[in-house]
Amino acid sequence: MTDAALARYLGARRRVVERALAARVPPTRDRLRQAIRYSLHAGGKRLRPILVLASADAADGTAGIRRTALPFACAIEMIHTYSLVHDDLPAMDDDAVRRGRPTSHKVYGEGLAILVGDALLTEAFGAMATARGVDRARALAAIAEVAAAAGEAGMVGGQALDLAAEGRRATLRAVRAIHDRKTGALFRAAVRVGGLLAGAPAAALRRLTAYGEHLGLAFQIADDILDAAGGPEADGRTDRELDKATYPALLGLAGSRRELARASAAAVGALRSFGREAEPLRALAVHVAARAA
Repeated sequence: MTDAALARYLGARRRVVERALAARVPPTRDRLRQAIRYSLHAGGKRLRPILVLASADAADGTAGIRRTALPFACAIEMIHTYSLVHDDLPAMDDDAVRRGRPTSHKVYGEGLAILVGDALLTEAFGAMATARGVDRARALAAIAEVAAAAGEAGMVGGQALDLAAEGRRATLRAVRAIHDRKTGALFRAAVRVGGLLAGAPAAALRRLTAYGEHLGLAFQIADDILDAAGGPEADGRTDRELDKATYPALLGLAGSRRELARASAAAVGALRSFGREAEPLRALAVHVAARAA
């Protein structure tokens, strides 16, 4: 898939996700709802929900599976947004800027920003539980997958490790553990949810899982590199200002780029047995590495 074809694919899928999110959380005069929409529609790549749809395509290949998977894709984006709102809070990273504009707590106050995150997390599980046309066993498996990725064993636990590592000399093993849970868990879940909803056989699901793990690592290393280099995608306070445990802090930019290339190649390799339906997934892995080349 060419860069132009991937850009068209991502743009089309992003619009599908954004329309679905807008329909799920329509505007009202309620201030909490306004604050939710402020963060939910603040832009972004929508990469995690796109991964749900792309993985379902790779495992099934029919247009119908995308409709089935869409509520779950929206749920994962809602959970990702909640995590950003809470990460930006004064008790966490204390960021004033997110995606080029003031963070939720700077606009709506800290109390309401906490409730925005609470609401998004809760509504995400409601979206999955009420999804129509989904096999019950597959839906329950997907919901359990998301719960594990979002909770103590996944994203929340990773954030706790990240906080504990601030200001301390971290090992590469510790950094990998932070990234595997804080970032990688939701990537892995997005890919697995798509596969689960499509009824992927166990072997295919294992390969999708490996892809999600390698892609999540590549994405985080790329973000660390961009932040350290002060690239155009760096947003808010930098990892150095926050004294975060990162790949560049341990390996330098050159070493981090080597790790990024390895993770990207491993993601592509995990899809070796898939056909043309998995081409967007392969192209995404290459694209993620190219961002920080």
